[in-house]
Amino acid sequence: MQFKFYLSLIVAKMLYYFLRITKLSSGTAIIGLIALKICPDFLRYADQYIIDSKINITGTNGKTTTSGILSHLINNDKKSLITNSIGANMLNGIVNALALQINFNKKFQYSVIETDEAFLSKIYEKMGGDYLLVTNLFEDQVDRFATPFITRDFIQKAINLNKDVQLILNADEPISASLESSKEPIFYSFNSVSYEQNCVMEDSSTEIICPKCADNLCYNKKYYSHVGHFECKCGYKTSRAKYCADVVLYNTHSVIKINDEIFDIPLTGLYNAYNALGAIALAKELKIENIQDNIKSFKVAFGRNEKRNLLGHDTIIQLIKNPAGTNEVLKTVDLDSNILIAMNNNTADGTDISWINKVNFETLAKSENEIVLTGLCAKEIADRLQVAGVKKFKIISEINDAVEYIGKNADNNITILSTYTALLKIDKIKEMKKCY
Repeated sequence: MQFKFYLSLIVAKMLYYFLRITKLSSGTAIIGLIALKICPDFLRYADQYIIDSKINITGTNGKTTTSGILSHLINNDKKSLITNSIGANMLNGIVNALALQINFNKKFQYSVIETDEAFLSKIYEKMGGDYLLVTNLFEDQVDRFATPFITRDFIQKAINLNKDVQLILNADEPISASLESSKEPIFYSFNSVSYEQNCVMEDSSTEIICPKCADNLCYNKKYYSHVGHFECKCGYKTSRAKYCADVVLYNTHSVIKINDEIFDIPLTGLYNAYNALGAIALAKELKIENIQDNIKSFKVAFGRNEKRNLLGHDTIIQLIKNPAGTNEVLKTVDLDSNILIAMNNNTADGTDISWINKVNFETLAKSENEIVLTGLCAKEIADRLQVAGVKKFKIISEINDAVEYIGKNADNNITILSTYTALLKIDKIKEMKKCY
């Protein structure tokens, strides 16, 4: 059987180079699919190539950014690492990443694997895990998960297959904070959140029931959506956090303070501050050094508050995929910029886009510029913006044409808000120059 594993590695690498030369596919999942066909126990053999800690990161929002920050800190501490940095987080994508990085005679100290919530069980059935960081749980892809409580059950089912995993949890998010393993969870939390003058702070509060007893939760602090300091009559409340921090949010970055340590984070938005705090907490548990210095040089993954240049215009690209995440992204949007919204509802995006009705698009009514709409669901987003009071928008069905239009007609910086599959298409547009 081990022969099949070695064969799958050889075939995976050959196929990767073939796809690069022919440009037939980006190869984020098909290589993993073929590797599993050759060796169904691929993950069981791959497990042996990580000698220190196997880390999985899951949750609704922030998986890619949190994984990216943690991987960046580990790499800069000169530790060997294997990761699925491109964000293909379902079974085939994870196997794809492992197959391309594993060599016969090389082992890694750490693995950092971003994992789709529904596929964590598939990973734990074959491959062990030492740490599991869960970022948060919100409504997302209702055609797949229906509610965040069902998503929680998916993750708990996976944990039950790997009961000794050390959980790293956001104490301020009550649904994911209720997950349990045989070990006491390690929590991270914000004690206080403050905003620089002129930094946008809009109310995006939502209500949820207690994950323990289904009664209503009470809050003495609410930061956004259902995230904050909570308690319930049944006794469930925000847990005491080992990594309790204060954060100041600026228009260009964030500053996190844990006791006497100050971390300058090159990301905007409270949601990204939580991502960074989770990564810092886990890095500290792993005894990673020079976190304060190294986190300053972190570069975001594509579409996660990423900076690009489109025909001479500074461009910010943001992934949007659910109400809570999109509301937080909208807080960071420069309303003087030229805005493009690319909305698809392919399987990878979630086919049900009714979630756009729960997004505070009324914020965009303050924009004086024409907003360009594109993608498979351009008409649906146009209807929603009309209800929100947005007066000037233009539909251009083809994504390439829409990007070209806004690049040629913009009179200021550009902001692109995009769902996942539209993002992949935008990434391939040659005029979308990367900024380093």
